[in-house]
Amino acid sequence: MWLQYTIQSHKSNFLISGPRIVDYMIEDFRVSRTNLAGQIIYTLHAKFAEHFLETDTAELTMPHLVAWDAQQGTVDIRSRQAYVTSRGKQVNFIKHVVLVRDMHDKQGPLTLTTDYLEAFPDQQLIQTSHPVQIRGNNLQMAAGALKLNNRTQTMLLTNHVKARYEPVR
Repeated sequence: MWLQYTIQSHKSNFLISGPRIVDYMIEDFRVSRTNLAGQIIYTLHAKFAEHFLETDTAELTMPHLVAWDAQQGTVDIRSRQAYVTSRGKQVNFIKHVVLVRDMHDKQGPLTLTTDYLEAFPDQQLIQTSHPVQIRGNNLQMAAGALKLNNRTQTMLLTNHVKARYEPVR
């Protein structure tokens, strides 16, 4: 069956892309990380995943990462494509990245858009050195780079930062 799929695949040379060799593919890819109590910390799923043997990395099509934290709220990240590093420590989202961070408070959710975003799910960190737009109920921001730590609830914006904020009433 594998050989037949290889021969009939609509992707030309899908097994070899430069020096990379695909050792397995998964449709409707889903993975979850839990804490010691068995509660889900985050899930990552995608329409399609290809794993590369030499680098122990994966390429995801239409990835979706959702991280939950009772105190910090949720972080939901979607894009058209992503690359997962060895052991899943880092997920690099590319092509129309949309992140929604909802702390379930009176400020409401924040929506971040960019074309590239690095996520470190176990550390609850995200960063990008690409331009980002952030919108919320009472704010609009733009910057050339961003670092967001969900644990400490800090966001660092750098490079040509522009912001408009109206206090929550």
